[in-house]
Amino acid sequence: MSKAIRVTIGGKDLTLRGNDEEKIKKSVREVNLQVQHLQQTLREQSTPTLTILAALNIAEKYLDVQEQRANDLELVTDELTKMTEYLDRAWSQPLS
Repeated sequence: MSKAIRVTIGGKDLTLRGNDEEKIKKSVREVNLQVQHLQQTLREQSTPTLTILAALNIAEKYLDVQEQRANDLELVTDELTKMTEYLDRAWSQPLS
């Protein structure tokens, strides 16, 4: 069942709903870390702008992870195919 969770993101209090409170809290911590980092480097920007930039940074990281996952899956698939072909050749050779 969905549960109401009070959080603060970029200084703004929000009530979020979700089933996994710990995951929500970890996500909020990541957003706040991004916002804080941006506040230190882009002092002249407003909190809404910093929050949008933080969201874009997190989305970029997410896309990088997805791309890496796809590359890893392709590599593992290729290696398993090579191993399978090797074993097929080894099993089909007559014993001396």
